[in-house]
Order: sequence, then C-alpha cells, then structure tokens
Amino acid sequence: MTRDARLFLINWFDKYVNRYRNANRALPAALELKYAHSLRVADNARLIAVELALAKEEVILAEGCGLLHDIGRFAQYEHYGSFSDADTVDHGLKGRLVLEAEALPERISASDRACIACAVEYHNRKTVDIPADLPADAQRLLKIIRDADKLDIMDLVLQSVIRDGFLDLPDMLPHIRLSRELTPDIIEEMRKGKSISISNLRTLADFLVMLASWFYDLNYAPTGRLAVSRNILQRLEQELPDHRLVRNMLEDIKITLTKR
Repeated sequence: MTRDARLFLINWFDKYVNRYRNANRALPAALELKYAHSLRVADNARLIAVELALAKEEVILAEGCGLLHDIGRFAQYEHYGSFSDADTVDHGLKGRLVLEAEALPERISASDRACIACAVEYHNRKTVDIPADLPADAQRLLKIIRDADKLDIMDLVLQSVIRDGFLDLPDMLPHIRLSRELTPDIIEEMRKGKSISISNLRTLADFLVMLASWFYDLNYAPTGRLAVSRNILQRLEQELPDHRLVRNMLEDIKITLTKR
C-alpha cells in the first residue's frame, strides 16, 4: 500500500465513523472506545511490522488492516446495543460485509483490498477456524492484526480495571459480572490446558484469565516484547485472584516469553 493510499484510507474510515455521530458530532461512549481502539491497533500493527523488518508498503498495509479490523463493530452496536458476538453477529464477518457493501475504491489495489478483508473477517476467529489455505501475505498480515488487537485489548482492559473496576464491562458483555472470583468452568479449562473460551466467561476474574491466556496465542516475538515494555503481564498479575492455577499459568507465560 502506498502512502497516498494510506491517507485516503484514514480519511475514508473517519467519514464512515462520522455516520454514527450525533448532532453534536459525538459518538456513543462505546463507539468512541472502539474508534480509539482502532487507531491504537493500527499503531500496534505498524510497530510489529516494522520490528519484523517488512517492506514499507507492507508496514503501511498492516497499519491499514489494523485501522479497519473492527469496522463491523459500529453497525453491530448501533443495531444491537452490544458487542457480544454470541448474542448479535460475528463482528469480523460483519466487517467484511461492510467493506464489500462500501466497495473500497480502486485507489486501494485489489490485492490490498483482499488482505484487508481477510484481516477484518478472521481477526476474531479461533485459530482452528481460520482457513489454512490463505495466501502467505494475507496470513502474515492477519497474524499481525490478531497480535496488535490482543495487545491493545489487554492494555485497555487493565487501564479500566485499575481506574474503576471496569464498570463498563457489563454494558459491553452483558453476561459478565464484576466479580473477582473464578467460576468452575474457567477453573476446569485451566486444568485441561491453555485455552479459555469466551463463551464460558461469567466474571471479571474469568475475563482477566482469558486475557492472560492470550499470551500463548501471540504470533510474533515483537508483540511479546511490546507487552513486556508496557508491563501488561505484571499488571495482570496484580489484578488476578490468588489461585494456584493462576500462579502456574503466570509462571508458564513468563517462561514462554523468555523463549521468544
């Protein structure tokens, strides 16, 4: 992607988001959060791509993929008032449909549009649900976006937890209670392995454990280094309940990070 195309994409995204502003040009608080998140994920993607020594054009494309990765969230929230995919729509697939309906102009090349659509559609899928036959360049960009997204969500959640106990969480995910106790389903998942299912989350403690488990899913060493530089694991450790399985997980994650 060229620098001119990058500027065009930024302007296009802003114009799209502006549709959801009220007469005072303000977004609903939840969508303002997603807008700011999109900007940060774009920056995270750029940082990761630079650390991977990718070509300048691919660095710019990674940034563009990050910017648009959650574009489906805006229509999702306007229609359902929730970010719960289980109760509404798959926001990744919705995002791809939005891009197809909006038909990004030819200023964005066909190959770049394909990579963006792939990153948008699959960024939130379980690894086993991502097609194995994606082109190499699309796979690489998708992995960067998945890392960049996780990095910002972990940081954002921790900021909110430290600030006010994440009081907005039940509005975004209605099934989650602001409790620091782990539920039996999450404890059982921790006993079985490293994966935590979002469908089993019932409390804030469950949610934080899932965030910690994301360290196992990071694709690239630069992402881990960024997480360490932002003290994400240390802050998670301070907020998680004192439980033997949690302690074991945290120690294992630290070992995993040192091997990257």
